[in-house]
Amino acid sequence: MFLICSCGESDRSAQEEIGGLDERITAAQNEIETPSYESRTIFRMHMQDLDECEDALLDSVQRQDWEVIKKCAMDLKNASAVIFTGKEKKDLPKEFVMIDTMFHYQALAVVEAAESREMVKLNIEYEKLQDTCDRCHEKYKRNDM
Repeated sequence: MFLICSCGESDRSAQEEIGGLDERITAAQNEIETPSYESRTIFRMHMQDLDECEDALLDSVQRQDWEVIKKCAMDLKNASAVIFTGKEKKDLPKEFVMIDTMFHYQALAVVEAAESREMVKLNIEYEKLQDTCDRCHEKYKRNDM
């Protein structure tokens, strides 16, 4: 069972959370279910917004604009493909929900890297965020989306 509760600041870093999630995602990879949507059109609209936000993040990374990087990464962190489906978590494939959770933590890791102003660390965390997106799209994105 996968449950995340929060009542303030976590004692664990985004990287520590990501490590545990990565193991759970690997265990759930054999699922063949695909997520269903209340409205595919609304889901696509939200995903296009995320794509635009990701483009802004990439631009700010290239310019090393630390404040914009943090803002864009927080915008991504606060978005949720699970919520965009309009369904309850329990009605969605476990791996889809876990990848979505990984996405939140990975976006937070980008924020943490931007706060440290270490470009190498930022590039590594940004690449991991991209990998999380690619992982989900590879498994769940349909050609008609």
